Amino acid sequence: MEPHNNNLVEPYDMEIQDIEVFDIPVPPTDPAPSTDPIPEIDASHEIDLSGYHYDLVPTYKMIQDTDDQDMLFRIQFLQAFGITDDEYHPEIVSAVIDDLYERFRENPGIREIIQLHPLFQSGAETDADAPQPIKEDNSEMIFCMMFSFQLFDLFHVCLRHAKHKEDIPQKIRDEIAECFRTMF
Repeated sequence: MEPHNNNLVEPYDMEIQDIEVFDIPVPPTDPAPSTDPIPEIDASHEIDLSGYHYDLVPTYKMIQDTDDQDMLFRIQFLQAFGITDDEYHPEIVSAVIDDLYERFRENPGIREIIQLHPLFQSGAETDADAPQPIKEDNSEMIFCMMFSFQLFDLFHVCLRHAKHKEDIPQKIRDEIAECFRTMF
């Protein structure tokens, strides 16, 4: 099944065309540099080049049949990563997840969720006989795990809130914490 893309043409689907070159008069150069201030860019409207589709609404858990649920998860997962040919591309997924991690790893809500994960431990002192805790550097691994079947729909909502610099609703954080409890 091919995902509906609202009749948008992807850049890689377009044919390369020759461009006509016109003789455009070049204005004389002004020896004095402009003193006009450079306009500031509004950071709240940051351009997202990751290719991640925040506006997707994951609905795969709303289906009763587990096979259909799994198939819809796969489709929606690919759509979220901007993959439109129904084929998993690990290099695209990896690059987008890396970009998302770099972008949101310091977001307080995302950070809190990562720290709630049972595999996240701050590295506090323990008994010599006890297993050594996993250090904080596993947060990137946990971030990747958030795209699993059980967590993707919930974490996707978190990413959308983080992108818009909004607080992640407590209800979503509670659902993720409950997922962690049932998974481990």
